[in-house]
Amino acid sequence: MKTEQKSLLQSWRHELSILMRAHYSRSIIIRRMNYILGVPVIFISMAVASYIFFTINHNPSFWVKMIAGMLLLLSAILTSLQTFLKYSEQAENHRNASARYQSLHNAVDQRLAFAPKDERSLVDWCDKLRDRCDELNLEVPNVAKEDIPVPAQPVRKTTVRKASLPVTNGVDADGLPDPDYDTPFEDREK
Repeated sequence: MKTEQKSLLQSWRHELSILMRAHYSRSIIIRRMNYILGVPVIFISMAVASYIFFTINHNPSFWVKMIAGMLLLLSAILTSLQTFLKYSEQAENHRNASARYQSLHNAVDQRLAFAPKDERSLVDWCDKLRDRCDELNLEVPNVAKEDIPVPAQPVRKTTVRKASLPVTNGVDADGLPDPDYDTPFEDREK
């Protein structure tokens, strides 16, 4: 495999990795939104139902009835929002998209690990992969720009100097100037 071909596959692998992580993180966010709407509905409905059950034989005050009615209205609004926004369906779509991108990512990893014997089979495989990526991009839901992970800052390579003998007069054992050397007080110019 030529270096240009390997570089192309590595760039595709990187793009697939970004899309895979973006869809997965989006599915988590949407699932949390579903819980944020769903859990209060459960507790509000439970509180109103308990109130109605315990006040069947009593005649509560007007304000208690109003509060119960408002809570019931809030529960109905949250339930209708949850149904309209279809958060559970959206989360599942993004999770499926992430799994499909991961499948393509794994295929690229395998191709990088086991290079084909002839160039023609690699070209055919790349064409098929590109077609699958194009089809997948049309089928999956979009992700917001803020869901795309920002790559970490590259780690700078630092050179480690080999251990040297004690420094004398600001020069180490290799004859190189020592940047940490501070001239002794008595050697300073007056």
